[in-house]
Amino acid sequence: MRVPVKAALNPYNHRPAYCAGMPQFFGGTDDNDQPPAVVMEAELTQESRRTLELTSGSPHSLIHSGAMFFYYALEGQWVVTGTPWGPAANPSEQEMDRLVTVDLTRFNTGMDDQAIIDELVRQTGSNLQTNGGADFNQSATRPAFIALIRGYLAGTL
Repeated sequence: MRVPVKAALNPYNHRPAYCAGMPQFFGGTDDNDQPPAVVMEAELTQESRRTLELTSGSPHSLIHSGAMFFYYALEGQWVVTGTPWGPAANPSEQEMDRLVTVDLTRFNTGMDDQAIIDELVRQTGSNLQTNGGADFNQSATRPAFIALIRGYLAGTL
């Protein structure tokens, strides 16, 4: 699973980013009333610094929480472009610090929610004992990752 990790600073106001240093989903705000696939394609391209590209059209919906929607794309619905991760060309590319490949085989159905998060955090080199970790624990992103990983383990994705 390819996972971006949030940068320490918000590139738009240069203050500490919400969920700084924590695993994230690719995504952003739709300011132009566009279909989810169009928004996701642009966000994935920007936040991966052009290293990944969505090729599948509409991504699968995972969960929604309030006004937030979480989507995922399976292998075959995105490609590695061959562009190396490099310096950000603009603020939208500065939102993420790095991309990490998470080994989903290290999760199992016997894990409780916290064990799933602990393994995700370990594999992404993140730290729950930071301000970003505290944000993450209260965010809608945390249960979305749990739902995604449980769906993978159950074979329902």
